Amino acid sequence: MFYDRLKIACKNANTTVTATLKAIGIGTANGTYWKNGSAPSSDIVVKLAEFLGVSTDYLLIGKKSAEFNISPDTIELINAYNSVDIIAKTMIKERALTLAERAAKERAAEQPQKLAKAANELPDDEPEQEEEFYIDLCSLPASAGEGVQLDEGYTEPMQIKHTPIAERANYAVRVSGDSMETEYYDGDIVLVETCPNVAVGEIGIFIVNDQGYIKQRGEDRLISLNPEYDDVFIQEGDVVYCRGRVLGKAELVK
Repeated sequence: MFYDRLKIACKNANTTVTATLKAIGIGTANGTYWKNGSAPSSDIVVKLAEFLGVSTDYLLIGKKSAEFNISPDTIELINAYNSVDIIAKTMIKERALTLAERAAKERAAEQPQKLAKAANELPDDEPEQEEEFYIDLCSLPASAGEGVQLDEGYTEPMQIKHTPIAERANYAVRVSGDSMETEYYDGDIVLVETCPNVAVGEIGIFIVNDQGYIKQRGEDRLISLNPEYDDVFIQEGDVVYCRGRVLGKAELVK
């Protein structure tokens, strides 16, 4: 089972499942779900593998690779990249480079502290309990009108209700403006799943020449749902990438 392999990987890293989940910002109640036979989403598996220094193949199927192989996921991404238009390719490349650079810096700076903290957490044989659920809220809003400098802000934890959508989300953003009405209104907090691209017709968080937007993706533009607002057309030479797919609104804790 996935949980058994996770427990072994944690033991080898001198930590516990509970401490590991806390260290990477995942609700510890997930440990109970996995112990009962459930499996985590792919993005959570990647976080666990990176933190514990094991492969995703090991956590998922128990496979230990002694040599480098191109995984099915990598092949799938390459095929997807080759099949999309120039706008999508630009989004994928820009986002991949940004994520890789940030991840490398964060791992180098934070992992020693996280491991030290995790070593002092509750032992793994203590019962898992439902805990408060938090998600990172970007300090700057995603514009539903004119763009904002979304990448220049910082994040802060915000408590929300633990829902299936919240479990999938990687961060949250506050909507600014009314160009996405009647789907999203000024002041709404939306949950975002990090991904390098979204399909035409899906709503996402986009950066266009350093300006942040929440818009529906079109073939050659970012679309405003409110007909009173203009769309954002993508011009040759524009730097565009996607910060994720909008999953829905966060349910706030009253």
